[in-house]
Amino acid sequence: MSYICPLCNGLVVPEQACPHCLQGLSECGKLDDYTGPYSPYELQVSSDMTDETKSICNHLMYCHHCQTSLLLPVSLWDLSGKE
Repeated sequence: MSYICPLCNGLVVPEQACPHCLQGLSECGKLDDYTGPYSPYELQVSSDMTDETKSICNHLMYCHHCQTSLLLPVSLWDLSGKE
């Protein structure tokens, strides 16, 4: 199957409010861009979580007003045309 992240590819615009101050959050890119594939802090995926985590792309969101950061899990879109 072929999956893409709609946020990485500019197909959607995130409109999230900060849970603390309700100001708009800025999208700062994929979490993998910050941690990289060899990061010691990366979550190790166990075999029972593999199917669940394959279809998610985690993005870092940041509030400039209260300096809060959080992860936004984005569901990947299946491009294979199979349902």
